[in-house]
Amino acid sequence: MRRCYFIGYGSDMYGYKFWDDQNKKFIRSRNVTFNKKIFYKDKFSAESTCVGKLSEIYEKATLEEILESDVTNRSQSIGVEVKLEPEPSNPPRKSSKIPVPPDRYSVSLHYLLLTDAGEPECCSEAMQGNNSIEWELEMKYEITSLQKNKTWSLIKFPEGKKALQNEWVYRLKEESDGRRRYMARLVVKGFQQKQGIDFIEIFFPFVKMTTIRVILSIVVAENLHLEQLDVKTAFLHGDLEEDIYMTQPKGFEVPVKENLVCKLHKSLYGLKQAPRPWYKKFNEFMRNSRFSRCDMDHCCYVKKYTNSYVILVVYVDEMLIARSSMAEINKLKQQLAKTFEMKDLGPPKQILGMRILTNRSEGILKFSQEKYIHKLLDRFYLEDSKTRNTPLGSHLKFSKKQSLQTDEEKCYMSSVPYASTVGSLMYAMMCTIPDIAHAVNVVSRFLSNPVKEHREGVKWILRYLKGTLEMCLCFRKSNLTLQGFSDADLGEDFDTKKSTTGYIFTLGGTAMSWKSKLQHRVALSTTEAEYIAISEAAKEMIWLKNFLNELGKEQDIVSMLSDNQGAISLAKNPVFHSRCKHI
Repeated sequence: MRRCYFIGYGSDMYGYKFWDDQNKKFIRSRNVTFNKKIFYKDKFSAESTCVGKLSEIYEKATLEEILESDVTNRSQSIGVEVKLEPEPSNPPRKSSKIPVPPDRYSVSLHYLLLTDAGEPECCSEAMQGNNSIEWELEMKYEITSLQKNKTWSLIKFPEGKKALQNEWVYRLKEESDGRRRYMARLVVKGFQQKQGIDFIEIFFPFVKMTTIRVILSIVVAENLHLEQLDVKTAFLHGDLEEDIYMTQPKGFEVPVKENLVCKLHKSLYGLKQAPRPWYKKFNEFMRNSRFSRCDMDHCCYVKKYTNSYVILVVYVDEMLIARSSMAEINKLKQQLAKTFEMKDLGPPKQILGMRILTNRSEGILKFSQEKYIHKLLDRFYLEDSKTRNTPLGSHLKFSKKQSLQTDEEKCYMSSVPYASTVGSLMYAMMCTIPDIAHAVNVVSRFLSNPVKEHREGVKWILRYLKGTLEMCLCFRKSNLTLQGFSDADLGEDFDTKKSTTGYIFTLGGTAMSWKSKLQHRVALSTTEAEYIAISEAAKEMIWLKNFLNELGKEQDIVSMLSDNQGAISLAKNPVFHSRCKHI
């Protein structure tokens, strides 16, 4: 008979798991008697009172030693009494073989895990690959840049604080001329930060895609010069307000000072608040340079002169400058270079992965995502598929009631990157392809539980994009007249019976802003559905009109077109009617 403590469950063959406190080992048994009044944490206080009661319990059990690694869930150990058979005089033989870890991840085997673009995942992989020299030079350049900006200082680790870890991130950036540029960045593991201690505010404005399209339309209409700049290590220019500590970068520890940590003075990539200090410093520079920040988009700045003006748009660490005089643009570049380390990219050829093709003599600018669509088709193995003539087939009907019937279907859909595909299509739709807005809106309603029918809808959209690769947004020299179009269906959603709002706005004949979205309420008539759509479009129209006014392109009257006479009449004169009194 032996007193043990219950620590968990074994398999069906071995029963329960116990801790023998007297012999300091783990055992297994099936036949036991539990005493739930005694817990392992109370053993010292209850030992004297429970010995008498426990000694009366006699149960025969066969026990077996187990390894310490098999123990799980020791938090609530329960005292038990177990009677053991006498152990054999000859203990079982134990292997004298020394375990050796597998060498499949050994450095000598050059085991590399590369991404689709051939980018290494960690520092050891970068140093083993064929391009190790290029990656090493980029890492040294990054460290030199950090030291030049006085990003941190080495101090003794203060008590009660936590030092954040860091790692190297590698990217291959393809330039517009086809060259590949190596980039290595030291990134802090920001997921270790705690709100209220390591950061407070993290908001950072990002330029709207509509803003970029409006600027391009103005550039073409008035034949302005357009230049692109890149801020080197943009986030390193921001001053941190919080006390943040970081371990020294791997491979670049200072000799004799390995025990010290880095106290960050400047922002670093990976910090949750990293973009915010950079934007605050850039915004302060623009205000000191007498630029006015647009209220409609805080990433757009305007400075007006007597007979001209200059527009600057910043998106993360890159910016566009538009002005009629190239000499004035160069002057602004020099002012920026005095405060920030800049790289002059000249006339823009690519913005956020979108190609820009300019012909100033003919007054044409093309905005295309052809290369991005090629990557999508190649990624989802549809390069050789047949094309479609419409964004979505009229025979395709989707509903959340459609479910996976067999285990084979469930296994198939679990391997399909449905959400990733829809997200990629959504980015293409938001940038340059308005004609798939409704189709993407439909297939994005089933991200949580897609079925094969939904997958076919996504493939249909991709095949349509393959047939329209050469189509793009084309900006032409014309009058900057803003015009809107609104439309809606009636209860086409099979699950909720809600209607879909759709609108598009053009500036100078080119699409500027568009949207397709399920309405928030159920419309009882086509008049109500169209009226809701007009209301949504009017919000966007007000934003566009105010933004153009800030840029000096006043729009006195903006026309909005709708094809429903009931909604038009209700918008002009809110006449009381029993069927529309609730609107």
